[in-house]
Amino acid sequence: MQQGKKEKTVLILAHIIGWAVFIVFPIINEPGLVHAISMHPTLFIASNLFLISYFYCNLNVFVPSFLSKKKIIVFFGITFACILLYFIFPWIFHSFFFSEQPVKPDRPMPDNMMKRLGIYTRTTHFLLVFIVSTGIKVITQWYEEKRRLKELENSKVEAELSFLKSQIHPHFLFNSLNSIYYLALSKDDKAPKAILSLSDFLRFVTVESDKNLIPLEKEIKMLSEYLNLQSLRTSEKFDLQVEMKGDFTSSEIMPLTFIPFVENAFKYGISAHIDCFIHLSIGIEKGVLEFTIKNSIFQVQKDIVNSSGIGLENIKKRLELAYPERHTLDIKSDSEVYSVFLKINLV
Repeated sequence: MQQGKKEKTVLILAHIIGWAVFIVFPIINEPGLVHAISMHPTLFIASNLFLISYFYCNLNVFVPSFLSKKKIIVFFGITFACILLYFIFPWIFHSFFFSEQPVKPDRPMPDNMMKRLGIYTRTTHFLLVFIVSTGIKVITQWYEEKRRLKELENSKVEAELSFLKSQIHPHFLFNSLNSIYYLALSKDDKAPKAILSLSDFLRFVTVESDKNLIPLEKEIKMLSEYLNLQSLRTSEKFDLQVEMKGDFTSSEIMPLTFIPFVENAFKYGISAHIDCFIHLSIGIEKGVLEFTIKNSIFQVQKDIVNSSGIGLENIKKRLELAYPERHTLDIKSDSEVYSVFLKINLV
């Protein structure tokens, strides 16, 4: 409220100063005009009041009501009528007030006053007022429209991110519960630990994923929790390698950035009967994050892997929204290895 009143006061002062310069400058520039004004002060005041009135009518009525609504002919028709009125106004005014008091031959109207009332000078004054008032309104409307579109785009991005994240939640829950179900069927003693890990992870997904950015260190921690949860149902034929490099304490990242890729690797890269692997590395240097994950794939899974899943499609969209032109995502697949390389400029 206080900030708004301050801005309004500054705007009023700017208008007052602008009009003061507009009115006083010609007088300073033409010293002889002072004598002419002293002879006909009412005429001088009325002419400037006409320009001031036109300025605000054009600013607040003519431009928004006609020019902005593409009524060009009406707008310039009104402008032409106003300039005609401004040209004949002084003479009508002078005849009305001084019709019985003609100027005596020995006291002719000063040349400077005639110049001020001349066509060239009056055209200059009117055009200056017209250009400034029209320009201010057009530029102001352009900035307001730009700001409105920006806010609309931001709200659209936030809504889309929220929608995509809401799709991820049940997807993770479905896969994690499958892991716990597998342990429960096997009557594995690791089941309670898996339930606790899932509880911690779901707390993270529910609370942290509602934020646009979270500390990178927290994202790494929850990734480790997810790896532990998924590793509970792996066999001895599975090789998991994780490498972390760099300082993760001073950066922020979009939540749930890595987990969809890791989830995809566990879904299609492990087997209880064949040698398989997942190799993961995360490094950060000078605000640039690099994430790489490789996993083995099998012949029966290739078509499924190549078609991707809900989680991967969502993370692609989220990366495009959150890091436009600031990230690189390269996904490759050959006969035996599926790999993902992600690079993000977090600065």
